[in-house]
Amino acid sequence: MKDIVEVVHRYLRDSDTSWTVAVFGAIAEYHTVPGEPQEVRLSADGGTIIGTGGALHVALSGPVRLAPYEFLTKRRDFWLHGVNLCLPDDVADIGCGRPGLAELGPDEEAIRQDDRPAILFDLGLGRPTLQAMIRTADPSLIKALRGQVGRNLLGAEGAETYRLILAGQPHRVFQSRLGRVEVYNPIPAPDGRTAPGPHTHILPDLLASGRTHSANVPVPPGHVPVLHFCPPNPILQREGDAAPTMDRGRMAAFDALLDRFGEAELEAAKRLARDGVRAGSPPPDTIGLSRRERTAIRVALRKLAACSPGNAAVARWQAAFETQPAIPPVA
Repeated sequence: MKDIVEVVHRYLRDSDTSWTVAVFGAIAEYHTVPGEPQEVRLSADGGTIIGTGGALHVALSGPVRLAPYEFLTKRRDFWLHGVNLCLPDDVADIGCGRPGLAELGPDEEAIRQDDRPAILFDLGLGRPTLQAMIRTADPSLIKALRGQVGRNLLGAEGAETYRLILAGQPHRVFQSRLGRVEVYNPIPAPDGRTAPGPHTHILPDLLASGRTHSANVPVPPGHVPVLHFCPPNPILQREGDAAPTMDRGRMAAFDALLDRFGEAELEAAKRLARDGVRAGSPPPDTIGLSRRERTAIRVALRKLAACSPGNAAVARWQAAFETQPAIPPVA
């Protein structure tokens, strides 16, 4: 746990790191907007960030597993990465699988002291590892929401509830066993743009799958991701555009996480690719490798190509493993 807390502290201090509390189809994201003030407070079990548009609180407990991962993008030259903080299935349940809107009372756990008298309402998404809530101190909105208690926000009967929420603009509060994200930024209109910084999304079609996370994201067997952070990518900007130059320091920092906490099978596959390229060896037969091992090798090769553009040995291996054409260089 000490090692995991040290990692969390490092990335809480990094304003370019994004944090999320989510299940597949419902997510609260804490992003720092460049130039906006924020307060960072570290603690023995995690820490807190308070910004203008929202806040984050991390409190690690129980048998936490830190699970860093990398995966492919549709653009051949790039890759993405992230870190899940996981708990065993039977520990991750937060005890809030109730359906329908429910009043919970004052938010005694609010990150800011002034928000604690405000009233919480559970949105009733019915997901045991995530409690998605709204919080308001507006007497008229509280009264109106009390008239909606028990209604399913995700069904047709939730249209009026959603209209009240959109008009009243309450805070959103998403909580799991290991963390809490509070969003103070306004909720955009259905046809509006999400403001930069902290925000939430609820996507009923994805929620209906019942998944805790995307199938692209590996999670240790018997565990559930309950808190996630995304360190800055070494070759992509936050908006997804290519960075002007690759940040080798960011790559090295994430590689260190993978060496310490990554899946041994996948890290071995990446070493196979790195060692083979450096030795000038021909690529192996891909038939003997699992799908996940092949994906890990493709990520390793993209990283090698970013570090050594035009390397002929990397190109030979990519010809064997990649199935997509390379995208043109960014102007």
